[in-house]
Amino acid sequence: MSRTSQPVRIGVIGVTGRGGLSRHWHKPGGKSVVVAGADINEEYLREFKQKIGESVFVTTDYRRLLERDDIDAIAVTSPDYCHEEHAVAALEAGKHVFCEKPLAITVEGCDRILKAWKKSGKHLMVGFNMRYMNIFRTIKEIVDSGTIGEIKAVWVRHFVGHGGEWYFHDWHAKRKNTTSLLLQKASHDIDMIHWISGHYAKRVAAFGGLDFYGGDKPNNLECPECPERDNCPEFQIWP
Repeated sequence: MSRTSQPVRIGVIGVTGRGGLSRHWHKPGGKSVVVAGADINEEYLREFKQKIGESVFVTTDYRRLLERDDIDAIAVTSPDYCHEEHAVAALEAGKHVFCEKPLAITVEGCDRILKAWKKSGKHLMVGFNMRYMNIFRTIKEIVDSGTIGEIKAVWVRHFVGHGGEWYFHDWHAKRKNTTSLLLQKASHDIDMIHWISGHYAKRVAAFGGLDFYGGDKPNNLECPECPERDNCPEFQIWP
């Protein structure tokens, strides 16, 4: 993006969930402003307009954002299974793109986005936000300094405390929407391993299992409303 005194004008596709990042991008008088948002849910658009400002353009058709000359960059914060369509369309429309992780839910989808990016000449950024957290930046500096020697192995434990009660009751619960939790959640961990170590995986071996919740509780019961939450180990906050 050109280094001028003009702020980067951003349009957001998918204004809730990770679309909440827009409040950090909207800096009138600063380096970026949010000027538009698209979502299929009109209620979410009304809330978005209240948070950003009445002058922001909103629509239920994301393609209308791509037609606008007053938008420099598109933030793709829609559900994972929409990333491929939205990112490719934005790049082909000549917009810079910030795409939340994962880039897409298939290898073929990622390749299609990368092909559109290379052809567009625009910037493409994937939202691996953990690279910008102070704790991981400090770890990276220590590793790069050689203070602890050469890395021989990396071990990661990704623990999610209570929160799964909503995670497995929305679109994340279906394989067709995410491919797997390894992609949806552990893509952060894989990125950290690659970034901190300075190396990329060459061979992969894996094992795992597919588990599910049992018990006699109703499927629509969520942790915050459960009368047993204070004594339930699944609700405890780690550590």
